[in-house]
Amino acid sequence: MAIVILQSWRKGLKKVSLTKLQVEILGKSLKESKSNVDLLLDDMEVIIEIDNIDLAHEFLKEAENIGVNCKLLVN
Repeated sequence: MAIVILQSWRKGLKKVSLTKLQVEILGKSLKESKSNVDLLLDDMEVIIEIDNIDLAHEFLKEAENIGVNCKLLVN
């Protein structure tokens, strides 16, 4: 299992892309994905547990590309 922590966002963050990324890669609901984006925009860390380590790496890479500062923890 892996944990991705969305720590903060950079200027130019693509909010809609981050929502879509969670839905498409992680299978999150639209409601949960939007809530995660809103929390991040309110300067709160978002913790996402991902069962597949390769999926976690893919999500991390894409999230960083669209303006999220995040880190990956592997158990």
